[in-house]
Amino acid sequence: MRVAAVYYDGQQARPHPVTLCMEGDKLLLQGRDIARREALADLSIPPPLGNTPRLILFADGGRCEIADRQAFAKLLPDSASNLVTGLENSWPWALAALLLTVALVVGVYLAGLPYAARVAADHVPPQLSAQIDEQFFASLDQTLLKPSALPEARRMAIQHRVQSLSLPVGGGKPARIEFRSAPQLGANAFALPGGSVVLLDELVNLAANDEEIIAVLAHEMGHVAEKHGLRQMLQASVVGLAMTWYIGDVSSLLAAAPTVLLETRYSRDFERRADAFAVDALRANAISPSRLADMLQKLETAQQAKKPDDAAKSGSALDYLSSHPNTEERINRLRSQ
Repeated sequence: MRVAAVYYDGQQARPHPVTLCMEGDKLLLQGRDIARREALADLSIPPPLGNTPRLILFADGGRCEIADRQAFAKLLPDSASNLVTGLENSWPWALAALLLTVALVVGVYLAGLPYAARVAADHVPPQLSAQIDEQFFASLDQTLLKPSALPEARRMAIQHRVQSLSLPVGGGKPARIEFRSAPQLGANAFALPGGSVVLLDELVNLAANDEEIIAVLAHEMGHVAEKHGLRQMLQASVVGLAMTWYIGDVSSLLAAAPTVLLETRYSRDFERRADAFAVDALRANAISPSRLADMLQKLETAQQAKKPDDAAKSGSALDYLSSHPNTEERINRLRSQ
């Protein structure tokens, strides 16, 4: 059996019409002034790709193109290539491959990325964590945040109370507590990725006593203890995560920190774990966990009392309850402790 083909010698672009046939385990190529006899083991035959011509690649750079795919299949039956071709042209297999790809992507997003962020967060050096928080303050102190109007004695009393707390194993005390004011954001407190905690005057003024303030700070210290803010930021900054882990370039990660924090919405699991940390911390310091529930209820009432235009102005980006979902469920769970 002979099959027509076009041969290129690898030296010039000129095509040479040839015929192919088999002689035992060798391929015979013949054309005008051309004759080659090569063992099949010395040839490279790529699998079929769509409707493109079949190829035979020679070790010296020469190649053959065979337009008649069916004739080529008869000349050189290739069960592996036939299987691949069948799969490529099978809609059920193509759909199965697509579904498998989607499942892998979802799996990586839901499990792989959080795992990578957790591992990376544990290896972020303290110096970088401090830089992340400094980047946050450099950005938002010029826009959303204002200096605290609380008397220094009041701020020092809260600082002292926090530092004197007995916390569960694993720590969680903030690297520092920063007092700020932000009337347009309302009552709020939040942990930064680097371990600092921001406490706004509006939350201090909303609290009926120091125990309610400590309860909210205990919840935020739960986020600090498990590095939830840093992990969330790394997950949201996939490119920054890759650059930090593999290249060591942290500039993009630092630049993205304030924006990512504003868009952070902790998962239910993060919130439950931070609440559990707060419960243990409050009990260890003879404070009822219901203090946190009381404060959440006040925040809920204050949020509902907002006028629509006020809510729109604040954007609710840093609203305490909007970034800490499932408030009613959390309140009920805390009151039952």
